[in-house]
Amino acid sequence: MLKMRKIETLLGAVLVGLVLSALYVSSLIVEQQNLIRQTARYNVTWLASQSVVELQRFQERVASFSIPSSKVDADEIALRYQILLNRLSLLSSGEFEEFVNQGADRRATVDEFRQALAEIEPWVDHLTPENAARIRARLAPLDQKMSSLAAAANRISGDQVDGDQRELLSLHWFFSGIIVTLVLMSLGLVLLLHFRNRLLNHAHREMHVLTDGLKEAKGELERANEDISSKNDSLKNQNEMLVLRDIELRTQNQRFDAALNNMSQGLLLVDGEHRLIVCNERFRQMFELPASSTKPGASLTTVADERFAALLAHQKAIASGPRSATFSFELAAGTVCSVSQQPMPDGGWVATYEDVTERRRSEERIAYMAHHDALTDLPNRAQFREHLERALELHQGEVGSFAVLYLDLDRFKTVNDTLGHELGDALLKSVSVRLKKAVRGSDIVSRFGGDEFAVLCRGYPDLDELRRIATRIVERMGQPFRIAGRDIRIGTCVGIALAIKDGSDCDSLLRHADMAMYAAKNTGRGTYCFYEAPMEEQIDARRALEDALRRALQENELEVYYQPIVNLKRMEIVSFEALLRWTHPVRGAISPAEFIPVAEETGLIVTIGEWVLRRACADAAQWPNGTRVSVNLSAVQLRNDDFAQIVFSALAASQLPAHRLELEITESVLLQDSDATLAVLHQLRRFGIRTCMDDFGTGFSSLSYLRSFPFDKIKIDRSFVKDMHVQEDCRAIVTSIAHLGQSLNMTTTAEGVETREQLEAVMAVGCTEVQGYYFGPPTPAADVAQVFSRLEKMRLAA
Repeated sequence: MLKMRKIETLLGAVLVGLVLSALYVSSLIVEQQNLIRQTARYNVTWLASQSVVELQRFQERVASFSIPSSKVDADEIALRYQILLNRLSLLSSGEFEEFVNQGADRRATVDEFRQALAEIEPWVDHLTPENAARIRARLAPLDQKMSSLAAAANRISGDQVDGDQRELLSLHWFFSGIIVTLVLMSLGLVLLLHFRNRLLNHAHREMHVLTDGLKEAKGELERANEDISSKNDSLKNQNEMLVLRDIELRTQNQRFDAALNNMSQGLLLVDGEHRLIVCNERFRQMFELPASSTKPGASLTTVADERFAALLAHQKAIASGPRSATFSFELAAGTVCSVSQQPMPDGGWVATYEDVTERRRSEERIAYMAHHDALTDLPNRAQFREHLERALELHQGEVGSFAVLYLDLDRFKTVNDTLGHELGDALLKSVSVRLKKAVRGSDIVSRFGGDEFAVLCRGYPDLDELRRIATRIVERMGQPFRIAGRDIRIGTCVGIALAIKDGSDCDSLLRHADMAMYAAKNTGRGTYCFYEAPMEEQIDARRALEDALRRALQENELEVYYQPIVNLKRMEIVSFEALLRWTHPVRGAISPAEFIPVAEETGLIVTIGEWVLRRACADAAQWPNGTRVSVNLSAVQLRNDDFAQIVFSALAASQLPAHRLELEITESVLLQDSDATLAVLHQLRRFGIRTCMDDFGTGFSSLSYLRSFPFDKIKIDRSFVKDMHVQEDCRAIVTSIAHLGQSLNMTTTAEGVETREQLEAVMAVGCTEVQGYYFGPPTPAADVAQVFSRLEKMRLAA
């Protein structure tokens, strides 16, 4: 290709040279033509000589005119004159004018010739022989001058011819050189063309080869294009699939982001270089991290600060191992996180974080509540047993290494039932405080529930020390508690069981301490007692009594007896008090003082009381003269929400008028101003049922209760009636109660009248009614008619 370019450059130069040579030859030809034109048409010499010839010929024709035989006429003279004028115009123009102007004499000769012709013009127009002579005379001086002018022109023309010949010779040689040069250049051009053709042929062959190669390449390109097209189609399909996958991935990413940011747990994913890959919003919230610092790629070292640097170090240690881990970690701010971490193959990890602070606190609170009494904050039974078990493990087989004190509160049930649970709860709190002050610092006070407490005395206490502790407990529990403006008196008895000696396990120690407490109660209130083996027999007997009582209700071993109440003014029976009796198939008659407390403690009193009420109403409905029946109620029955409905149901079932039913309530039941109890009593009273306060005067503040509820009757306790005829104070009390009843328009019933003297005494102080063995003991329902008959005889006899 380089050679071709050089050849083309040379060919271009030769062509340019040929064009320039042709242009130059053309200019030489034009110049040669000018020379020829100068020498041929405008030859000065020829023009000057012709002017001389024409002048001479005009002079001859003028001279001939003067000759009569000549044939020259005026017209010919005029024609010749015009020829001269034409010659004069040639002498005054063109190259001849330049020749004339080159010399003053030449210019004077021409001017003179012009002037002469002008002067002879009139003579030519009026040609006569005379004018002909004048014409010849005027033109004669011009012959020599015109000849001189022609000679000068001839000389100058000869010089120009010589110069032109020299120039033509030079042009001839130059032209010949150019021709030779052109011939040589043509030969060179031919050679170059030949060489170019060879090169072109070579290039053509190479072009063919290249063309063949290009064809093959084209084929390959076409095949490649087809392959590319196929691949392009495949790529399009793949691209469409990728687009769909991208849409799907974006959807999944959106769902993933939504799921991540709505997780209740924080999530963190890091790579092997501990750089953050992804974390959710909850993670940032938990660790109070801004979104700008938790972008993907951020190093955890820069993200973490002192608040959770320890957590990060711990997680790095876990990530270095192959196993996952779940652990809790407390941050510096007190937040507790539950972390579940799974190591990744590249050394990173994925972890979830859950703020379990509240859960941990709740668990701790639940655990604390599970082991402590919610009211008194003392350890509960479960916690006490754990302490007890640890003490047993610590002092295996060591007699007297510790002791268990068990106690409950006397009259707490009454207080709770009468004064309300709120005041009862306050009392328990105060009891707890006193108990902790009564024992040693190393002892553990626990509340088992209700009014039951236990004390674990550790440190090998001797018997004297245990007695002192038990005595302090009894004394402090016996002191009044000032709660809500009230002085509340309770008491306690303490049972003591010694480790190993009285039991080698928790249950036996607690059971024996409990037995000792009941033994202390049986000996009298406000004392303590160490466990002894026979106590277990007594407890078993009480449990047997409880089981027997349950069975008695089912086996109809219970029976209602009725004791008459007599109106002293009319000396006739106005009412019977229903009294429960139990005849055991083996033990025989069991005193109500023995089984009623058991019934109240076990709750059987509700069922038994309802049965007594229905039985009494049914029996009373059979009695004559509208005789009423009195039924005793316990506080437990009144707390029953359905008690009023039970009473109404019993009346309805027996068809007993409501005014024939009296409900006797002890002072302990109405010690209180319980709104619920009073509401029930008012409801019953509105229905026509009579109410009676039993054992009046033995309670805490009886007079105030009379103001809180309008009782129909007051029953004076037998303890005042029994000795009133011999003790003035008893007589005064009974008298006062009788007068009080009269002033309040209430019936007063004196209980326990057994003798004539007692009867006369109560009659003397103004009691309205009387009840006692003097008029008859409690009798079965079947004997009530006999009672009526016997008392009628007594009335008639009196």
